[in-house]
Amino acid sequence: MKYDLALVADLCIDLLFAAKVKPVYGQVEQFMDDYRIELGGSASIFASQFTKLGGKAAFLGVYGNDGFGDFLRNRMKELNMDDLFLIQSEVDQTAVGLGLGYYDDRAMLTYKGSMENINSKLVESSAVLHAASHVHINSYYLLEHLQEYWIEKAPVLQRQRKTISLDTNWSLNGDWEKVHDLLPYVDVFLPNEEEAKLISKRDSIDEAGRMLNEICPIVVIKRGADGASVFQDGAVTHFPIPQTLIKGLIIKDTTGAGDNFCSGFIFNWLKKEPIENCVELGLKCGTSSLKEIGGIKGQFVP
Repeated sequence: MKYDLALVADLCIDLLFAAKVKPVYGQVEQFMDDYRIELGGSASIFASQFTKLGGKAAFLGVYGNDGFGDFLRNRMKELNMDDLFLIQSEVDQTAVGLGLGYYDDRAMLTYKGSMENINSKLVESSAVLHAASHVHINSYYLLEHLQEYWIEKAPVLQRQRKTISLDTNWSLNGDWEKVHDLLPYVDVFLPNEEEAKLISKRDSIDEAGRMLNEICPIVVIKRGADGASVFQDGAVTHFPIPQTLIKGLIIKDTTGAGDNFCSGFIFNWLKKEPIENCVELGLKCGTSSLKEIGGIKGQFVP
């Protein structure tokens, strides 16, 4: 096949601000330290990093007929990302994500706009899932129109001998249980610590990972500064971040660190590398992106 994996994207423009202050309402004006306008969305960051590693991603996304839409297309070309499956909406404005960074934390506001066009009919008519033998599902909760579709489609993909990885991202509505019916068809599940605990309804990382591993063959829990924990065959292995990656590191922004980790991990997993090699590349990608504002400029380049 022409592509290594396929994604259905939460494509948007990221407007990212870094500051040592938090917003204060009441018409209080404060100064930011830096900002960036960047290609955004979990899938965009994942696919950009995957491309830099040498992979080929079939990327279905919708953008608006506006200046932000033009920016997205041009930026994807600059990043050598495939745009065969990009679709322009003549009705909705391009989706926008506003990120307010505060040291190693951030708050996010999203205008869904053109993202609302992503539905099962569009995915099927695009044939993007036929383009690769692996499907990476991202932003499961954000792309609400696809939740039932993925649950119905996953068994079909499995029968077609396609593999599936899943990064749910955060649930805005707290409806964590909606992913439960999808999990049995997922080969690699990559939640962060809080997502893992909320989805599993367990209080600790170990309990959450073990419970989820009873359903998914490989569960990789992203743990921020503590690295990652892999649950496989009922066993757990903790992987701290190597000192060589964090020595002298100045964190500018955490946007996309988890997406970049997922990209590195899946890139090596598709090459059938040992799990420790998958985690090693994931940590390199996730850590590298912290050096710049946004999830793309600081991405790891081999």
